[in-house]
Amino acid sequence: YRFHEEVLDFMKSRSWPGNIRELENFVERLVALAPPNTRVLDVSVLPPDFRKEWQKLKRVLELDQSSRSLKESLAEHEEQIIRRALMDCDWNQSKAARLLKISEHGLRYKIGKFAIQKPIDK
Repeated sequence: YRFHEEVLDFMKSRSWPGNIRELENFVERLVALAPPNTRVLDVSVLPPDFRKEWQKLKRVLELDQSSRSLKESLAEHEEQIIRRALMDCDWNQSKAARLLKISEHGLRYKIGKFAIQKPIDK
């Protein structure tokens, strides 16, 4: 399984008072709730209590983003698009560059610019 960017943001935003056990239980719950043949765990598999918390977080983030400059907002959006393309192409940079219709060199530059790293698979 892989986590959708929004689910990762949600997980990073929580303090997890129960520490690693609570986080571990949360991940197991997501996997159990995921429909069969699901590869990416997105917000649709969040349990109702966590989904409400995520919606509150999303509203706060949207308010925060409205005070940002156009340049910052565009850069963040560009980074998200690049991350999604890399994930969709299993981190094959050649395929991702073709999908994005940019050169491989341009993609490598942007990966460095945004410090994008492939998640470590366990």
